[in-house]
Amino acid sequence: MASWSFFLRRVWFCGFVTTLAVLVSGLPCWAQEQQGAEQQVIQENQGRTAESSAQSAVQEKADLLILHVNDTHAYVAGQDESGNYCVHDAECRGGLARIAAAIKAARARGENVLALDAGDVFQGTLFFSVHRWPMLADLEQLMPFDAATLGNHEFDEGCAELEGYLAELPFPVLAANVSAQEDSPLARTNLRPYMIRTIGGHKVGVIGLGNDGLSILTSNCPGLRFTDREKEVKRAVKMLEARGVKRIVLLTHLGLPEDRKLARSLDGVDVIVGGHTHSYLGEGSEEGPYPVVERSPNGNPVLVVTAGCATRYLGELALKFNEQGVLVSWSGAARELSADQPRDPAVTTRVASYAGALEVFRKKIVGHHEVRMNDGLNNCRKAECFSALLLADAMLEYGKDYSARIALVNSGSVRASLGPGDISQGDILNVFPFANSLVIREYSGEELLAALEHGVAGYDAEETGTKIGGPRMLQPAGLRYEVDEGKPKGSRVVRVEVQDNRGGFVPLQAVEKYRVVLADYLARGGDGYTMLARGKRVEAPDPIDSDLVTEYVKRHNPLPAPRTGRLKVVR
Repeated sequence: MASWSFFLRRVWFCGFVTTLAVLVSGLPCWAQEQQGAEQQVIQENQGRTAESSAQSAVQEKADLLILHVNDTHAYVAGQDESGNYCVHDAECRGGLARIAAAIKAARARGENVLALDAGDVFQGTLFFSVHRWPMLADLEQLMPFDAATLGNHEFDEGCAELEGYLAELPFPVLAANVSAQEDSPLARTNLRPYMIRTIGGHKVGVIGLGNDGLSILTSNCPGLRFTDREKEVKRAVKMLEARGVKRIVLLTHLGLPEDRKLARSLDGVDVIVGGHTHSYLGEGSEEGPYPVVERSPNGNPVLVVTAGCATRYLGELALKFNEQGVLVSWSGAARELSADQPRDPAVTTRVASYAGALEVFRKKIVGHHEVRMNDGLNNCRKAECFSALLLADAMLEYGKDYSARIALVNSGSVRASLGPGDISQGDILNVFPFANSLVIREYSGEELLAALEHGVAGYDAEETGTKIGGPRMLQPAGLRYEVDEGKPKGSRVVRVEVQDNRGGFVPLQAVEKYRVVLADYLARGGDGYTMLARGKRVEAPDPIDSDLVTEYVKRHNPLPAPRTGRLKVVR
């Protein structure tokens, strides 16, 4: 029988939803669900003032109020207290309906609003695993954004799929540093370098920058070319200023460290609205205040903002300019959209229409566990976590039939936590939504050490405040290693050991060859792991990661706690 992941990737979107309706008896009527959701939201919103949706950052109307999100990752109904996705948005925080309501309320108050999305709307929840990009394109018809830029995950489905998504969007997508060759599907899209809006009687320019590490982060979208980001911004600033634009916003998906560097290197830009690193700025943040204030080469302030991830926050930045278009005052915050915030009825109804098809996966129980351990999207990027170790163990158990000794999991492949209790097929698809094919390759010990070093290179601590590792950290099975975060990049891995046939551990040998199970994404050099693209191919099936985990859970039900101590960080 074909796997669910294979099925999801092969069946036409509309036909798939129809098939689910036939397969699953007892699902609630979609029409009734939509009607009920809309009525509930209307009742909740009665008696509320528009001010409760999105409070202005200053009492006096701002010259420009930037409302922004980033890395929403298909959390269309928001997230629960554990950070997992919600199916229905009523009791959850965040979600597209609350974002839409907040933006519309600010405009209804007469605020000078510029609403922006800094990219990465693809991937992350069961909503996307089942419905893919057509659902997001449909929901975007109801979102009051002025513009967006491209995140790296928008390329996960390939250029042809991205072309279809972009063609459906009702607002411009900006990426001054992204161009496509004539034979690329993206050559037929309406990607633009910048746009101009008149807001509050003044021209405002918005320049976009896509992630120019896409050639590393993704490897399934040939024909793309990335030009120098600074040169493209300088060129766009010059063109905007020639058209009388004095207020310029840079919309990026580069990550907070890169945004801060740009702010210090460019004249003419007032604000950088970013994404990619899922950074929360503000009270309690180790990464900085909201906004981070940098200075351009000419000494003018440049504000850098980003607003977490997964629709939990809406960034609100209120700005005042002088007659020359220079910032003179500002205030704001990345504000959490709590469950009691108003929701847009149309968005809630549309999200509910997609929720019913998820039930077939949510009701199919495949196992159980009672493990309480560090886990989830952000936690797995910083330390050992339950879901990554589970996947690594499942991969190694599979690979042993082909003489594999090691399994390596990139932390970014884990998108949610697998909490204690029953484990459904939907839970597994939610945690591992990418449908990565798993392959076996042969590497030298020297190449493996280089991969481990790359994974803990992280970001410069003085610029980000983040811990060592970052989103590229590798979590293993059949191998353990120790990292000294105080050492320079390239020499942080101080000990690596490989498990032998008796269950003990012996030092990794530089010239010895090791068979390794890993995602084809890594084996193609994705996420900067160029050293892993040189592995010798081992003939073996290429199962899908979520399918492999599902079968592993069934065989080991209830799941025991995984062996820890595979990654040790000394400080």
